[in-house]
Amino acid sequence: MTDGTTDGTTDGTTGDEGTTGDDRTTGDDRTPLTFGQELIRSGHRAGQEAAYGHHPVVALRLTGTLDRAALTSALRGLVARHEPLRTTFTGSGARVWPAGPVELEYADLSASGAASDLLEARVTELAARPHDLASGPLLRSLLIRLGAEEHVLVLTVHRIAADTRSRTIVTTELAELYAAAVTGRTARLPELPVRYAQYAAEQRTRVTEADLAAQLDHWRGRLAGLPALRLPTDRPRTRARGAAAARHGFRVPAPAVHALAEAARAHGGTLFAGLFAACQVLFSRHTGQEDLALGTLAAGRPRPVLHGLVGAFDNPLLVRGHIRADAPFTEVLAGACAALAEAHAHQDVPFERVRAALGEGKDAGDTPDVQVMVALRGAGEAAEPARSPALAVRTVQPPGMPAAHDLTVEFTETGSGDLAGVVEYDAALFDPVTVEVLARHLSVLLGAAAADPARSVEELPLADEEELRLLTTEWAVNRADFPAERCVHELVADQARLRPDAIAVTAGLETLTYAELDARAGRLANLLVADGVRPGTFVAVCLPRGPELITALLAVLKAGCAYLPLNPDYPQDRLGFMLSDAGVPLCLTESWLTGRLPSTGTRMICLDEQDEALAAQPDGTPAVAVTADDPAYIMYTSGSTGTPKGAVIGHRSVVRLFCNADWVRLGPDDVMAQGSDVTFDAATLEIWGPLLAGSRMVVIDKDTLLDPAELTAALRRHGVTTLFVTTAVFNQIVAADPCAFGALRHVLFGGEAANSVRVAEVLAAAPPQRLVNLYGPTETAVLGTWHLIREADEHMPVPIGRAVANTTAYVLDDRLRPVPIGVPGELFIAGPGVARGYLNRPELTADRFLDNPHGEAPDHRMYRTGDLVRWTSAGVIEYVGRADHQVKVRGYRIEPGEIELVLQQHPDVGVALVVALADGEHKRLVGYVTPGAAGRRPQPAELREFVSARLPVHMVPSAVVCLEQFPLTPSGKVDRKALPAPEHAAAPAGAEEPRTGAERLLAQIWSDVLGVPTVGVTDNFYELGGDSILGIRVVARAKKAGLVISAKDVFRKQTIAELATTAVAAEAA
Repeated sequence: MTDGTTDGTTDGTTGDEGTTGDDRTTGDDRTPLTFGQELIRSGHRAGQEAAYGHHPVVALRLTGTLDRAALTSALRGLVARHEPLRTTFTGSGARVWPAGPVELEYADLSASGAASDLLEARVTELAARPHDLASGPLLRSLLIRLGAEEHVLVLTVHRIAADTRSRTIVTTELAELYAAAVTGRTARLPELPVRYAQYAAEQRTRVTEADLAAQLDHWRGRLAGLPALRLPTDRPRTRARGAAAARHGFRVPAPAVHALAEAARAHGGTLFAGLFAACQVLFSRHTGQEDLALGTLAAGRPRPVLHGLVGAFDNPLLVRGHIRADAPFTEVLAGACAALAEAHAHQDVPFERVRAALGEGKDAGDTPDVQVMVALRGAGEAAEPARSPALAVRTVQPPGMPAAHDLTVEFTETGSGDLAGVVEYDAALFDPVTVEVLARHLSVLLGAAAADPARSVEELPLADEEELRLLTTEWAVNRADFPAERCVHELVADQARLRPDAIAVTAGLETLTYAELDARAGRLANLLVADGVRPGTFVAVCLPRGPELITALLAVLKAGCAYLPLNPDYPQDRLGFMLSDAGVPLCLTESWLTGRLPSTGTRMICLDEQDEALAAQPDGTPAVAVTADDPAYIMYTSGSTGTPKGAVIGHRSVVRLFCNADWVRLGPDDVMAQGSDVTFDAATLEIWGPLLAGSRMVVIDKDTLLDPAELTAALRRHGVTTLFVTTAVFNQIVAADPCAFGALRHVLFGGEAANSVRVAEVLAAAPPQRLVNLYGPTETAVLGTWHLIREADEHMPVPIGRAVANTTAYVLDDRLRPVPIGVPGELFIAGPGVARGYLNRPELTADRFLDNPHGEAPDHRMYRTGDLVRWTSAGVIEYVGRADHQVKVRGYRIEPGEIELVLQQHPDVGVALVVALADGEHKRLVGYVTPGAAGRRPQPAELREFVSARLPVHMVPSAVVCLEQFPLTPSGKVDRKALPAPEHAAAPAGAEEPRTGAERLLAQIWSDVLGVPTVGVTDNFYELGGDSILGIRVVARAKKAGLVISAKDVFRKQTIAELATTAVAAEAA
């Protein structure tokens, strides 16, 4: 520092620094270190200083006339008074040095137009500058001039010499020392009755290595298996903390403080225990975790004589709790009191030693750490420094400093009975509005718990009245005008009148105009009526995708009936169940398909044999009574009881989805691809979406849809503007070609949780005009919510958004109460899109379709989805998981229980369990079985064949594992996490090895994609666990290797020997 007078400062008399401490030196390097200091020194020498906490930083705003010389004198007095500030650390010990000069760095930013940015940069640089523990100094000071009478003083002390409480001591004493220096008097500071070195020696005597070992064993047991706190963040977590900390303040009224303290006292605890218990409840609710741990600081100053010392005393403690939703708050409070007392009884072992012990053999990210710190400061700790002559001193948040933890919840006693609360947060993880919501929830929770501590955790409110309004109306409800009394076929007829010559359907070389489609459907509808089909009847339709299928579906509606779509590739038993359950008297099909359909008494009308009969019918719509309340179709989905369940969807549900829609904007100029199987409810989007909007529908065959190159060419050839694909197909297409969707207007995907990596790749490469993530179960007529994706972070989940038009989306608890922002709850969908219920399943209908306690018509009924979600502070819904074991694979909703029941029908199977395992981006079904009574171990291939004869192909496990018994949890339930990973099917012994270059390349690709060690050229792709999605990967990998094959080739030529001939032929061509 250069001495001298500048604007805003004057030379002053330094006076007596009033050290009143002990400025003696030890004379050698044998001053003892505390256990904590020893660990910090070791970390410093190993280059791991960042792992041992941030160095304390103090920032003081100085307003008025500043005497810089007096300030320097005060700093010198502070260092003289507290020996840790003039201690150095070497390999053999610590040395306390005599008091000496103190450097006060100086920066004049008063002339800068960007003083705020420069101030932050200088403070950040000061705090980040490495310390040399061997030579010091451990205290650094920087004075920054912002104006003639405006300065900021920043002090930073190495963690080995000061702790959290030391910051208050430093600011208070520095103000007094400065006042004394300015006025020439002796500083009014009490004598320090003990030296820090004496405390260190006493700790070494009081706590032996055996004591530390015992405490370490305690922490190993107490924190074993502790899960990380799954805090929902606004941005991805990174290893390093670089962003500045931010703070949000709130207050806790005095009556609540008093009541909470009384409740804690009844359980032998203090006010802090009550606050800590409330924080446990808050974060349990926000994370959905019953088992969690929060941090607190052990002050490490067991005797009052230590309270005035600057030094490294405190030690973080990780306090674990088990918070049951049905437990009264008093139980949580009692647990917090006991856990805090237990933790403080084992506070001597440094936290980093605990972390090291728990982290043995683990990745750093799996080692328990303090993510949330909770603290209570006394009124004296928060007092502002005394005003000095001609200078006002105010403590401020140091600009640019990183957060010590994800979140720190700090309460400060104000002296008037209430508490000042502050949530300090990592601004790299959280947005201000998210923390504002969190602080508001804590305030509401504290008031409720104090008023009635006997209330259960789940009953304690978090949301205030304004938030409840958002959750039940503003964010939840999305209403728009739509023709609620019109039927689907009526709206298609409107388009036929408006644009009769416009093309409605294209499939290959065949096209139908709207007029032709309407007329054909009219003739078939009249044929059905003439045949005696009564309005309201379910009519099955089993046809390949194309103009005939679309005509048949429309005809069924025109006849006043509802259609049941069938897939001829389904097992006959399943088709038979659906036909019988729906009481179908008639099935529209073609003669070549009749052999695949069961004999159930349902009469078959083969449309390819009805030319004369159809020609004799009028093409107008039959005069039958049908309303928007009547069913339009029935869609069967997997059922947990072992039989599929049929959701009955009405006309109004479909119309509400497309008329005045917000999730998609189709018009006469649009062309929508139709690629979904008609039994998959996404076909509803692809068929009725374009037909109700006057758009053109283009049928894309499955092979083309699964081949990125062919799909891109087909989309371009047909001028497609709108495409829906399942999330699984979307991911594989993007992996093969991120630019595949660049020319499209709408790209819609859904069916399972979005992959943010693939979404980000599309946005970065060649995004469509609108990229939309869709969510919805069959029971809400395909869709419930939508999210327009404008940006994506590959480390963060893609939201499912808000309700589509004319739909209401609630997030509720198990008592149907709104769940606060950020808290996981179950998604309920209400509105005219909700299905009429499950056919012939009154009990299941009553369980899933409920009266809506939060709305009136048209929202009077709501559907319980079983999906766990949360509202974000931005007002969009984020998918969390399932409340049950239902899974989604390749867009299909599957109840594992249905597959388990089929497996258990095999004579060699005792008990079966089916789970969905993620293999990178690919999700697959895996079955686990135990042997039956005979003790014979069933073969996986045999079981897969057994299931495939009874269930659709998408419900057949790709692998089956036979175990002698299932692993169990301590409570006796199957431990799903402990189930072994399936061993991929391997090539049989003596399998024929690859012979040509193409075969060797394909064998390596199959091995990588399927996870199979070796592959023979005659092995079957699908028997080794392959499927259509993995087939896309094979095609993409082969293309990169220079082999030209298509997804159709993989399906038709299922061995390497066959596939290689195609690849060679394509290469030669």
